[in-house]
Amino acid sequence: MTEWRAMSDDQIVDLARRLRSLNWPYPATDIPELAESFGWQVKTARPEWVRLDAGFGRSSGMIQIDHDQAVELTLQVTDFVDKDPAGKAQTSDTFVRMATALTAGLGEPTARIPGESAEIRWAGAEATIVLRNLNITVQLALITNARLAALDRTIDLQEKGLI
Repeated sequence: MTEWRAMSDDQIVDLARRLRSLNWPYPATDIPELAESFGWQVKTARPEWVRLDAGFGRSSGMIQIDHDQAVELTLQVTDFVDKDPAGKAQTSDTFVRMATALTAGLGEPTARIPGESAEIRWAGAEATIVLRNLNITVQLALITNARLAALDRTIDLQEKGLI
């Protein structure tokens, strides 16, 4: 069996800083160069999305595209774990470790969203860095503020049973 992998504190902070330095949204036509600059491989490209191997497997990265602009980049920063209490504890511990490292590297988060899929956010002028604990993996994302606000509205409506 292979050893479970997760980015180190230095790696996650470096990645978040590099993502934060991007002008986001990003031209969809420039995604191949973006991927190459980060050492990722484009696996599948469609007008609405691009699937990447970002170091944790064939579909460990996803870029969502809207009106020829990349608006959301989501990356796995750990391998997957089993869907059991031990796996959940492993991702939870890693999420806390990474959140601590990112807080030291980026400053205090602008939002902490508890719950089954906890998130911690660092908002910028145009885009937000998001660390997510999905219980089977941990993700780091860069999302335009407009898209993130729309996602938050959708979740709110779902929780209220309106959609």
